[in-house]
Amino acid sequence: MTLNTMCESPASIQLIGFEPEHIILFRRILAGHALLVNEGVSNVQPFKHFGVYIVRVAREADIQLIKALSDSDGYFLVISVYEKADPTRILESLRAGADDVFFLTSLLEEQSAFVSALELLLTRCRLIYEGKVYRETLEASLEELKNDQEAAYQVQSRLLPPQKQVIKDVEFTYSVTPSLIVSGDFIDVVPINEQLTLFYIADVSGHGAASALITILLKNITSRLLRNFKRSSSYDILSPVRTLERINKEVNSLALDKHLTAFCGVINHQANILNYAVAGHHPMPFYKSGGEVTILPGRGMPLGLFEEAIFGEGQQVLDDDFSLTLCSDGVLELLSGGSIADKEQQLLNWLKSNPPCHEALKAYVFSGCELSGLIPDDVTIMSLMRVNL
Repeated sequence: MTLNTMCESPASIQLIGFEPEHIILFRRILAGHALLVNEGVSNVQPFKHFGVYIVRVAREADIQLIKALSDSDGYFLVISVYEKADPTRILESLRAGADDVFFLTSLLEEQSAFVSALELLLTRCRLIYEGKVYRETLEASLEELKNDQEAAYQVQSRLLPPQKQVIKDVEFTYSVTPSLIVSGDFIDVVPINEQLTLFYIADVSGHGAASALITILLKNITSRLLRNFKRSSSYDILSPVRTLERINKEVNSLALDKHLTAFCGVINHQANILNYAVAGHHPMPFYKSGGEVTILPGRGMPLGLFEEAIFGEGQQVLDDDFSLTLCSDGVLELLSGGSIADKEQQLLNWLKSNPPCHEALKAYVFSGCELSGLIPDDVTIMSLMRVNL
């Protein structure tokens, strides 16, 4: 008897190796049960999806057949049937992979147990098969979602400014590390003219594709503000607070059920002054000069929650040796310590004890998650410092 791989059986039960009188017995036992049986096949036909083989064991070749039919994945199960009880052969059959054993001589008396065992095995292999289909469908959906996210990452990456650039005598360096594939954090550096440069760090609530789409909107808004400035139709981009108001208005108008925090600054390179506005951003930037580190003051409402939001404003004179460090709140989640204030103090102490160096700061922040490689939130660090040209 050989496996016929050319034709798949539509039935979920196959009787193998039985004589005509045996077939009549099975018909009698299974009468009234909604079971699709392929009876009296000369060659074993593989099931299309799952099923139970009922094999008559009368010779050694039948034990080999049970081994061939047994499926370690559980989609195909086997009941072996003997002419009469033989403990030695029964054990051999079970070791070959049979899931249950019955005897022709007592099958009629045990028909209730036989039918129950058959229905139980059918249910088991059906559930295993349905689990396989569900898993494959889920894996395909996840792969499609991953491809979409990677495409979104490519778009988002191209919207970010150069990771390191010098404008006038100020060096801008940043790193954005998403917790997933795309990031809800975003930064931008926008030279307005020879005198002014706008920059901001934004953190959209949540992370993933929905948050990443908001960051694309930010880029679009600031690009339009710059274009309006160049054609003298609007001067909002010259004011950090007006820039935030424009972003707040557009995010609110879209009703995206998303909000974001942001710190937005405009550097006047000639006057060496930073004017900034705050929209709920935390932690506030760390300003360093003369070996001392201070946290810029400021508070304000997040963007996208209130139509008439109020944003904090501030001004900082930029010394000759200044550096400014901005972080998203994901940085604090990587630092050890109990309270948020403790973690801010850790950052302040590190910045005070070390010369301005973006890569060294990044290594310090990520030192706590080297083993797992997992980060709970998007992590963005932006560093500004005066350089000698």
